[in-house]
Amino acid sequence: MTWNLRLVDRSEGLDEPYIEICEVFYDQLGKPLGYTNATMGGESREEIKQYLFWALEALDKPVIKFKEDHGDHSKTHQGE
Repeated sequence: MTWNLRLVDRSEGLDEPYIEICEVFYDQLGKPLGYTNATMGGESREEIKQYLFWALEALDKPVIKFKEDHGDHSKTHQGE
């Protein structure tokens, strides 16, 4: 399973749009399977710097709308 940081539309059930940077997990074909909240932590400043770089890269990619784009079967991954 692979992952990267992406913008995810988390506005379902809210009155206004809400987008978060999340860790998105993909199957072997590259289809998004689910996501988890992104955290910025690591063993060193360099790890956190790399994570911030990935977060900036996510801004150049389309926003993922899980329920709309991938159906109700998409689950939020916890602790993976």
